[in-house]
Formats: sequence, C-alpha cells, structure tokens
Amino acid sequence: MKSFLKKVIVRTSFIVMAAATLILPVRGFADSCLDCHLELEDEAALSFKVDVHNIDGVSCAGCHGGDPASDDQEIAMDSRNGFVGAPNPLEIPQFCGKCHSDPAYMRQYNPSLATDQVDKYWTSHHGKLNRSGDEKAAQCSSCHGVHEMRPPSDPRSMVYSKNVPQTCSECHADADYMAKYQISVSQFQDYQGSVHGVALLEKNDLGAPACNDCHGNHAAMPPGISSIGRVCFQCHLAEGELFSQSPHKVGFDELGVPECAFCHGHHAVHALTDENIGVEQPSICLQCHSEGEAGYEAASTMKNEIIKLKKKYEDAETLIADAARKGIEVSDEQFELRNVRQSLINLRKLIHAFNPDSVVTTTESAMEAANEVYLAGVQSTEEVKTRRTGFLIFSVITLILVAILYVIVRKKTSYH
Repeated sequence: MKSFLKKVIVRTSFIVMAAATLILPVRGFADSCLDCHLELEDEAALSFKVDVHNIDGVSCAGCHGGDPASDDQEIAMDSRNGFVGAPNPLEIPQFCGKCHSDPAYMRQYNPSLATDQVDKYWTSHHGKLNRSGDEKAAQCSSCHGVHEMRPPSDPRSMVYSKNVPQTCSECHADADYMAKYQISVSQFQDYQGSVHGVALLEKNDLGAPACNDCHGNHAAMPPGISSIGRVCFQCHLAEGELFSQSPHKVGFDELGVPECAFCHGHHAVHALTDENIGVEQPSICLQCHSEGEAGYEAASTMKNEIIKLKKKYEDAETLIADAARKGIEVSDEQFELRNVRQSLINLRKLIHAFNPDSVVTTTESAMEAANEVYLAGVQSTEEVKTRRTGFLIFSVITLILVAILYVIVRKKTSYH
C-alpha cells in the first residue's frame, strides 16, 4: 500500500511539474521580455497588455522566440534560443502563419477560427504583390495591427465591421502611397456618401456592408465583371433572382457589362428613386434605350404602373390619416394600407425582372386593395362630415333652447 501511494505521489508531482513548465512561460509568470519592456515604458509592451494574444496567454516569445525565462538579455534574445526579432513586411504572412496555419495549435485557443487565412492571402491581390517583393502591399499587421490586436467583435479593433472602411482607407485613400498602383483613391470618400456607408458609419447599422463584405477578407480581390452580381446577390437575393431571369442578364453578359454596378454604381452606391426609371430624365434607362425601342416602351410602362399605385396609396394614406386624427376607427384600413405599401415596395423590386407584363399584373392586384382602402377613407371623410353636421345642428338647437330658457327666466324675474 505504501509503495502504491509513493508511486501516485511521484507521478502526481511529475505531472504538476510538467504542467508548470508549460503554463508558466505561456501565462506570463516568467516573461522577462514583457517585464523588461514595461519597465522601459516601451509603447509596444504597453499596447501588448491588451492584445488578444497576451490575454490568451501567448507571450512575446510566442511570436518572436527567445527565452522569456531568462533575465539575461543576451540569452533571452539569442538566435540559438529561437529569437527572430521583428520580421520585415515580406515575412509577416509566414511569421503569423506559424501558428495561424496550424489547426492542432489553434484548436487550444479558438477551435472555430479558420486556419487557411495565409493560404487565402496568397490568392489575393495583396498576397500576389507581397510574393513579388512589394513591401508596400498589405499583409496581416496592415489590417490587424501589431501589438494591440483585438478580436473583430471589439469596437476598438481595426477589423471591427464599422472600422474596416477606415482601416482600408489608410492605404487606399493615400494618393502618394497608391501612386505606383495607378488606381483610384476616392473609394473611401465615395463609400462614405453611399447608401451603404451612411447606414454603417452614420446609422450604426452593423448589417450594412463594409469593404470586406464585397471584396473578401484574407482573399481580398476586386470583383470581376462576371462576379459583381454574385457579390451583390449575397444581400439582395430577391433582386438577384429576378435579374438572373431577365432579358438584361443575357444582354449584359454579351456586352461584358457589370451587373448591378452599371445602374447602381460601385463604391458610391446611392438609393435610387422612382425618377431613376422610365423615359424622362434622370432615368437610368435612357442610357441604353431610345424612343421606338421595346426597352423604351417597357421602361415607360413600368414607371407608369408604379406612379399609378404610388398615387393611389398616397391618396388613401392621406384620407385614413385624417380620419384617424379625427377619432374615426380605421385600424383595419391602416393594416390594409401597410399591405399596399409592401406591394409598392415589391413592385419596385420587380423592376429587376424587366418584364412589364408582370409589373402590370402585380399593380392591378395591389390597386384593388388600394381602392378599397381609399373608398374606406372617403366613407370616413363623409362620416366626419356627418358628425360635424349633426354636432352643428345639435349646437344650434341647444343654443335656441338656452335662449328660450333665458327669455322665460327673465320674464319671470321681471314680474317680481
């Protein structure tokens, strides 16, 4: 029994010591690198205190190598102990990939984190430039930072969804930095004023697309003419399905015209109005279609149907709103009016099919409901008039009775 207990104690001690040798360097209990640089008030060390790597227990040596257990600088930073120092920009993808491309290693920190980021990076425009020896090309630290990396869910992170446009603009809005690449540097400015930019940056709608939603993350690449539509269809699925079945799909493919972007723009995507369709300026349809063409007539028909339903909806809405303000019960009509409004929204989406017949059919159905609401609004208006007339008659009769009563009282008073 004593022999058995002795073995258990020895083995337990061995396990504890082995665990300690693994945990201590990782968790920072013996990290001379960080301790020394913090004493020097080194900016990188101060930033690293909140870095996701440090929080998860990966010390300086986890990236830079060396011996963090030694207080001797020469030993701690000896290349024989694996010290590699700061990599140059061309080495950073492989530098980060030592851990981030190792599924077994990354599983102990975040099993759900993909480990193919570096492989994807090499397929990107940035990665190809990096491999060609271009040190200005964006790599991991360009987007994620260096010693103050935070998770994407942290609003202070460079890759937090709302911060991504600003992060990309550090390079792409710098005319001097981008001069050699001969590409526009207005993307960020265009995006800021776009419907997407306003939604994300001003309205804090985190569901609105940032640069990476269209261009990709590690495999960032400008969408080609044939893939722009697919990018937009990720969010605008209904419009995408309608367009894919439209005659414009075939025509755009034959002409090599970019889907979606041709009518809506690229980075400066603005919300279109009913004025942007039809056969009058500023209609987009007029860019391609002239009077006498089938497309011209189709655009005219679709615009007229939309305007017809819109007018009926607005007239009905005015009547119902007025009736509600005057105390008429119109909750059923208000509900039906919301359905008409949704039909109007769907009608505008249906334009992407460029099929005037389907637009006419949809409008006719919606107009029936709109007319019913409108008639209910007219009846409510008449009811208001009836109530007013009745109240006026009642008021007149009441005044007459009051006057008669007054006269009678005065007469009786005069007798006394």
